[in-house]
Amino acid sequence: MRSFANARDRILSLEDIQRVAPSVFAQEPWERMSDNYRFIPTIDVVKGLIDNGFQPVSAKQSRTRIEGKQDFTKHILRFRHADAHHALQEFRQQNTDLAAAPEVPEIVLLNSHDGGSSYQISLGIFRLACLNGLMVSSGMTQDIKVRHSGREDIVSQVIEGSYQIIEDAPKHIAQIEDWKRLTLDTKEQEIMAEAALEVRGTTLDVSPENLLSARRYQDDGVNGRRDLWRTMNTIQENLVRGGVSGRNANGQRRRLRGVNSVDADTKLNRALWQMAEKMAELKQ
Repeated sequence: MRSFANARDRILSLEDIQRVAPSVFAQEPWERMSDNYRFIPTIDVVKGLIDNGFQPVSAKQSRTRIEGKQDFTKHILRFRHADAHHALQEFRQQNTDLAAAPEVPEIVLLNSHDGGSSYQISLGIFRLACLNGLMVSSGMTQDIKVRHSGREDIVSQVIEGSYQIIEDAPKHIAQIEDWKRLTLDTKEQEIMAEAALEVRGTTLDVSPENLLSARRYQDDGVNGRRDLWRTMNTIQENLVRGGVSGRNANGQRRRLRGVNSVDADTKLNRALWQMAEKMAELKQ
């Protein structure tokens, strides 16, 4: 999966996006698509979102071994509204404690030109302290899908859907504030780590303790206890970025690889949000 690793803290140019996700700029569908496939270039949607104040901050594209398919594969972009981005930049200029930064809602746009995906718009949450972005997967907010075989005004449908999604953000920000007040003991954190590792999938034997190892002091627990929000973010960062120590079937020490697939990244992020919701229910 190609990705723009340093995109989360600045606005991407169209040249940045094209460098890591050329399928966004495809001007025709993959040759094996049927005549019923209504082709609307993703770049047209991107430009429409930019014109409406949504700025791209992240771009990724899946790889393929099928010859001739690379420029049509699944891609995922994240957008942050200009108002939210400016507020985040002002915070950075005035504060050094990134852990105190407010969580920022983002629009997550998924699409492909090989029949692998419709246009899908989801809500994402960005956390400045670790430059991480989770995808919200909750009964309170439904993803919006726009099929390629539907109406011609796909661009306007995606833009309208983006505004609908972002309107749900405040209730999820409030949900996160509740999670910050829920403290998990060591065993509860390990349960979440074990469940997340099963979703991630790996042949390595990775201990829950390693997945719960914080990469910065802001995410450290106190006497083995840590709040639900920081627990989820720590697990997500270790699984997505990789580098966590584990052992293979022969007992040799190896490092867990990062997530290199749009589908795997999406699946893991959604699962983590659902795990956090379930843990919160159990803690009430």
